[in-house]
Amino acid sequence: MAQDNSHPLDAAYALYRRGRYDEALAEIARAQTGRPENADTLYLESVCLHGAGRINEALERCKRLGQVFNDPRVPSLQARIGVELPPEAYAVPQKRPLNWRRPLKWALALGLAALLLSLLPFAADRLGDGAGRLWTKPLEPGLLPPMSAAPPSAPAGSPSTAAGLAWLEQWAAQDLPDWQKSAKVTAPRVCLAKLALDRDVREVNAYLQAQVPNNESGSTWQLGPLGRVGDYDFTEATLTTLLYLFGEDPERLYPETVEHVVNVLLIEEGGKPRVKVPGSFGLVPDTENHHLMTEGSRYLKNQWLFTHGTPEPRYNNQTNGLERWLADYLQEMIDEGVYEFNSRPYLGFTVQALLNLEAFPQSGEITTRARYLLDIINYQYALGSLDLRRFPPFRRQMRHAGDTALNSDEHTEVMRVWTSPPAGAEFDFTSLAGNGSQAIIAELCPYRPPDDVLSWILEKRSDYFVQFGRGPRATPELYSGGPGYLLSAGGVHRGKRSLIVARPISLMLSDGATDLSGCFHIRGAGAWQDWNNTGVHRHFACGNGPVHIPEDYVPEARAGRWAVFKPEAVPNLSIAVYSDDAFGLLALFPGETLFPQSLLEELQAVNSDPEALHREFRWPDGRFVGYDTNAPKGVWVIESVDGAPVDRACDAWPHVSGAPPLISFDRRR
Repeated sequence: MAQDNSHPLDAAYALYRRGRYDEALAEIARAQTGRPENADTLYLESVCLHGAGRINEALERCKRLGQVFNDPRVPSLQARIGVELPPEAYAVPQKRPLNWRRPLKWALALGLAALLLSLLPFAADRLGDGAGRLWTKPLEPGLLPPMSAAPPSAPAGSPSTAAGLAWLEQWAAQDLPDWQKSAKVTAPRVCLAKLALDRDVREVNAYLQAQVPNNESGSTWQLGPLGRVGDYDFTEATLTTLLYLFGEDPERLYPETVEHVVNVLLIEEGGKPRVKVPGSFGLVPDTENHHLMTEGSRYLKNQWLFTHGTPEPRYNNQTNGLERWLADYLQEMIDEGVYEFNSRPYLGFTVQALLNLEAFPQSGEITTRARYLLDIINYQYALGSLDLRRFPPFRRQMRHAGDTALNSDEHTEVMRVWTSPPAGAEFDFTSLAGNGSQAIIAELCPYRPPDDVLSWILEKRSDYFVQFGRGPRATPELYSGGPGYLLSAGGVHRGKRSLIVARPISLMLSDGATDLSGCFHIRGAGAWQDWNNTGVHRHFACGNGPVHIPEDYVPEARAGRWAVFKPEAVPNLSIAVYSDDAFGLLALFPGETLFPQSLLEELQAVNSDPEALHREFRWPDGRFVGYDTNAPKGVWVIESVDGAPVDRACDAWPHVSGAPPLISFDRRR
């Protein structure tokens, strides 16, 4: 048998020479099956691929021929293909050193993922604790007084009231404190008071020039092991007031101090508002008071720079978008209502920020909307207070749920300034409650409440009943007031995230009481989180708990669970009380001429069934009111008046309804 001396690639070579390149490539693949790669195979594949027009593949085989086998045919093959590559393309590849970047990146990514997973419990808790606007929507205005024309402004920067001057004196008498410990509230206010009274001017200027920001603005955010300290916008709000009151007076605020305040101490600038809590990964909206203080300070710093020699586009509030955002935000508050209503202590800071925005912007749109918000807030105070005392439900902070003082909230503090006699007049300084931190801002800014609002704060001239809607998942406010008395609904807690504190239903009289213990009140069953204390109507209140009667009040008539009182402070008022362990009611009789015993007997006659009294109360004149003191949250306790059903869907109530007095926001001074 003859020996076969043929080469495995002979058939492929034959096909290649006849120009049958594709068939040759197929034959090469067949012949090489199970055989190791070699130089001849690569060479023949390259020329066949070139012949078939597959240049890139031919070039790849050529490169491999040089890299793996260092074959001398590479230059001629390269010339045949017609593509010249640099010599290094054919160099034998060297073993690369280990690249640590890729595994390091993976390790960092995995570590970050593990960290985020470990923070999820903290994040879930903090997201639930967020305090920004939630569940809000525009409400119908109802009987809300319309916006007034621009009023004449009071002089800014100079003391004008006895109460305001007293507070300024107290603040100006303090030593300049440690900035790093006191920058949030105390330090800038001490500076403001001293400059307002032209005291220690040189020392104040040197002090301010030596300071730097001690924190960041926005809410403080703690997320497990991560966190940031905020609240510097509290500082900025007061520094902004100081800048605009005295920045044009080089004898009080030196030019170098102005430059330091603007360029160092006021840290927010530009046209982009910060809506989310810093450090919350953009997930949690910041609170209303922080939005107003931070963005109001940003807006006014931009305005100062743009009008004082730095006309850069980023400082132009009209074109950088900030003015539009701020105007829309203020309109949202007007349409939906102040979110942090009656807040302890944040309403004071909201008012402070609005005072800046009412006084200092060049935009009439901004100042008008800020003024309208202040007017609304003060209108609600006027009808929800008596003799500068009040006890309303509030949103934030729940740690104040146990507070029982009637005259120590921040809104009352500024009201004492706005209702004060002028500086130099006789004034009872012992009536000042609080620390005056918001009072001095109210004193120095030009805003003053409308005349009608001030009049109703000082005196309840006639009877009224008013309902304030606060929107979805909130609490309504209800007040029945008149000369010498005010019935206040305590509201309803709507869950942890609502941040709302329900209070007892209270009856305040013009008797000087400054604590809830001195008032008739109904707490309700269980803890305050369980209450639905919305059972207030005109001259009437009820709840699912007994009535607390102040120690100083002795009934003029009593029978069973009924009692009638004639308060000495309001001699034309009779108060009827019914109370058992699970139910209590208060019925007011302004101008009542019947003797207490006669009134008591008439009440017993028309309300003879104690079980029925838990559902319906009848007045001696035939009127009656129905109620369900165990109504679910979000539903008004009052069911009907004289047989007519009432709108019990509190969440959809307009801003103002009921029968409020006619009040105008016009200024006549």
